Amino acid sequence: MRALLRSPLLHFVSLGTLVYGAQAVTQAPPGDPRTDREIEIEASVLAELDRRFAETMGRGPSPEERDRMIAAEVEEEILFREAVARGLLERDGGVQTRLIQKMLFLEGEATLDDAPSLLARAVELDLHREDVVVRRILVQKMRLLGGRLGDDQAVTPAEIEERYAGERDRLRAPDRITFSQVFVSRDRPGIPRDRARTVLETLVRTEASAADGPAQGDPFPLGHHLTGRSRHDLDRTFGPRFGEGVFAAAEAQDGWTGPIESAYGYHLVRVDGIEAGAVPPLDLVADRLRLEIEEERRQANLEALISDLRTRYRVRAPSAADPAAPRSEQETG
Repeated sequence: MRALLRSPLLHFVSLGTLVYGAQAVTQAPPGDPRTDREIEIEASVLAELDRRFAETMGRGPSPEERDRMIAAEVEEEILFREAVARGLLERDGGVQTRLIQKMLFLEGEATLDDAPSLLARAVELDLHREDVVVRRILVQKMRLLGGRLGDDQAVTPAEIEERYAGERDRLRAPDRITFSQVFVSRDRPGIPRDRARTVLETLVRTEASAADGPAQGDPFPLGHHLTGRSRHDLDRTFGPRFGEGVFAAAEAQDGWTGPIESAYGYHLVRVDGIEAGAVPPLDLVADRLRLEIEEERRQANLEALISDLRTRYRVRAPSAADPAAPRSEQETG
């Protein structure tokens, strides 16, 4: 602790906070987030958004998708400006340290003793606007601040009970099935589905048991007897809709049935039993429900804040339908 207190970095970050805070109060330069209420999305920014979208989706965005990207860009810019305007930069030691480190790199002869002036110059140079990490930190802090719950928003036991009563189906644990399987690989000679049907005929004719059945098929590395698997478990292991096929087989008939196609090949199954899922007691899910309600309220608070903030800004952006068209003012405050 003593070493930390003697740390020059701690000293200059603390001093820098005081100096920058004083400057922030006394100065209002052009582009100051407290006075600059116009946001302009340059065509180059829109082109970069289009490029990222195309890289991810393999195609260009539709006008509606471009509108959503512009809205997200505007929202982030508003949250960033509000974070700066509300002094979050001055209260974040990590952000200040990053900016000072950048200035130390830019001004080779500077030392930590110059930390306060370095921090002030970093802000003058708009490094806090250009640094992606700093922007993300400040935007995230603003999101957390905007979603903060008020004293009158605490979740009550009655609200938890109401949520529990209204969402019993969602809370119900999934049904789980236990079954044996015979696997028919796609890698063996012949048409695999036809081979599977032939094997099924043998299993049914000989009334093969769950223990003897797998010997009629091919080896399967994940096992021939699976216990207590949900639909989701089966889909995750065997591929989409495999779980649906196994549960449907249980309803269709007793004994061996199939074939059911998976990502590996074809499966003949014999269901040994299904354990119906149950709704857990309230006390086991009360914390989960409380957290869900709290998160919903945080999100609502944040959306309300953003909606309010957007009315205070004028946004100028290229036409989403035609980026080359002249800029239009999309919102006015």
